[in-house]
Amino acid sequence: MIFKRGRKRDSESAAEEAGEDVSLDESDEAAEADSETSTEDTPSEDLESDDLAALDELEWRSSGPYDIGEVEDIESTEDSPKIDLGSLILTAVPGSELRLQVAEETGEIVSAMLVIETIVEPPASANQTPQTYSSALELGAYAAPRSGGLWAELRDEISHNATEAGGTASLGEGPFGIELRRLIPVTTPNGDEGYQPSRMWVAEGPRWLLRGIVYGQAAIEDDAESPIVADVLSAFRQVIVRRGEEAMAPGDLLPLTMPDNVSREPEGSDT
Repeated sequence: MIFKRGRKRDSESAAEEAGEDVSLDESDEAAEADSETSTEDTPSEDLESDDLAALDELEWRSSGPYDIGEVEDIESTEDSPKIDLGSLILTAVPGSELRLQVAEETGEIVSAMLVIETIVEPPASANQTPQTYSSALELGAYAAPRSGGLWAELRDEISHNATEAGGTASLGEGPFGIELRRLIPVTTPNGDEGYQPSRMWVAEGPRWLLRGIVYGQAAIEDDAESPIVADVLSAFRQVIVRRGEEAMAPGDLLPLTMPDNVSREPEGSDT
């Protein structure tokens, strides 16, 4: 695990670097397919309102992510190295890279991103070499009402913002209930235009909401059993949220602090 710190930039721009193996052509193909099944003004059309309500009422955290009160031991070990970011405690994934985005104006950390490399072995009968795929998981935890339900309030607004930006958004069933998939228009540094695909997982715990935005190859994989998705999903499930007792308004970002047990690259690194 290595650690980089950089100034706050647009999340999609940072994620674009992490998911370099997802080409603009693949993103455009995904955008065309998504436009056939999504309606700009009705991002919830993939699921009926009754289906959405039923999924929202189920408990999805039996295998994580966890509240700190649900975990007996948060000590870092060789077998289970932990990265303590204050409101979030991550379990280091072998071969991954942690990127913290810092607000230039305040110096505060506003998000943590794990860049995860997955090596996929070809079938034994195939005369092929293993392939490596890059994905990224951007994490942020927010204060939420004790009664829950914040995700149901936020997803329509997020979907609307995506379509206002010229992209698409759709809701479907994911590993934590309602999953939001987006395609956002982007322009690369060399001037190419395309779409940045992402999928959003949200888990709600006691007075907190954990959001994970998945970029790169794991964002376009349809197979839920894919090892690429499984690696990112495992990292999300192992997150521990430390809400704290202070009063906060619903939707406020829980503060993150610098970790002290990871190797760091120079602050001047482009992240």
